[in-house]
Amino acid sequence: MGSLIYLNGEFQPAESARISPFDRAFLFGEGIYEVCIVVNGCFVDMDSHLARLDRSLAACGMAPPPERPQLEQVINDLARRNGVTDGLAYLQVTPGATPRAFTAVPQERLTLFILTQAQDILSAPHLSRGITVQVQPDIRWLHRDIKTVMLLPQVMAKRSALANGFNDTIFVDEQGVTEGSSSNIFIVTDTGTLVTRPLSNHLLAGCTRQRIITLAREAGMTVEERVITRDELSRAPEVFATSATYMVVPITRIDDHVVGDGRIGKVTKRLQDAYVAFIRALAATGAP
Repeated sequence: MGSLIYLNGEFQPAESARISPFDRAFLFGEGIYEVCIVVNGCFVDMDSHLARLDRSLAACGMAPPPERPQLEQVINDLARRNGVTDGLAYLQVTPGATPRAFTAVPQERLTLFILTQAQDILSAPHLSRGITVQVQPDIRWLHRDIKTVMLLPQVMAKRSALANGFNDTIFVDEQGVTEGSSSNIFIVTDTGTLVTRPLSNHLLAGCTRQRIITLAREAGMTVEERVITRDELSRAPEVFATSATYMVVPITRIDDHVVGDGRIGKVTKRLQDAYVAFIRALAATGAP
């Protein structure tokens, strides 16, 4: 691959890095991860991502990595060493290697793995053209608030979407919309109100979700955190998804239904512009 990664206290070439086959993430899917974007050398909402990492680790009974006090600096250092000024960082924490037993207690240090990847975040085509989605029942476990590496249902949903001619999937449960396969979902009502599902164990507390809610309220918009029914989803004049990598992406078709006129809506565009302006201002000042 030709780039450096950070693994268990060392910066090293990705092609020579090694993780034990007895690592509990490999054997049991026991691990936590985060993804954070970087624009012009400045990471966006890094404090929120690391706080969520702490919450997820605590919820699973996992200790933080020994690098936790310096973790932000380690991530920035890796991006600098790889020359990544625009792109993303992925970090994963696992309990480390143990014998294959459900209740085995790790005796060595846990595994911390970080990679950085160059990507033109602000020029992604989906920001202007939007994405299409299919709706599927949410078959995932009931602790979706934990950002775990156990992502098989999401992988299955995304592959199913592509096979059916869509870009992604929106999950629904018996109440209504939970979230996207790797994003939070918002609708805009006929009166311009933003609606998104309230936080609970049924969905991830998205860092971009919270930033968009904050920006919307600062702009004088009304935001309601409540369940979105399947019928509301179909009737909404605007629907969009938020995530670190999607940022604010318009959803232009849901199953066989075209959303609005099939293009980015006015409210979605306003929030997209506000978020990009927030990122550019952050990058310009170098603020954390």
